Amino acid sequence: MLERVTLHAVRRYLERVLALPVDAWLAEMPAGISETARVLSCCERAGLPVDAVRASVLCRPVMLAVAAGFKDTVVRIGGFCYVIRDGCVVTILTEDMRDARIGLLGKVKDLDRTSMRREILKNNKRNRGKVKSRDRRRLAEVD
Repeated sequence: MLERVTLHAVRRYLERVLALPVDAWLAEMPAGISETARVLSCCERAGLPVDAVRASVLCRPVMLAVAAGFKDTVVRIGGFCYVIRDGCVVTILTEDMRDARIGLLGKVKDLDRTSMRREILKNNKRNRGKVKSRDRRRLAEVD
């Protein structure tokens, strides 16, 4: 299951979630090193094995989404968005980065349970009316 977390996601976890100076570490490295060696070096400087970082990325909600086989989804946890593509965690974004990318910065609402329930009931009532009118049209077509 740990192989479902890419090295890019490991790097972004170190950089964004753990707030380590990964960019400064990468600037000190020579330019000809592969991305794999760069990420392994960053984990070594942080004092964390790569598998431990991958296990940290695979917290319960992320692991459930990966295990369920979701192809393209985003799991939001604790102010961060874990991007899952083709069953693998490919990167980690802050919520502001994600919302700015999809054009929803400042528009996403955090709703409590009662307001979510109210919205669901309102939408169900609205959809029920649409179904009734659609059924009436079908009956009129039959006549």
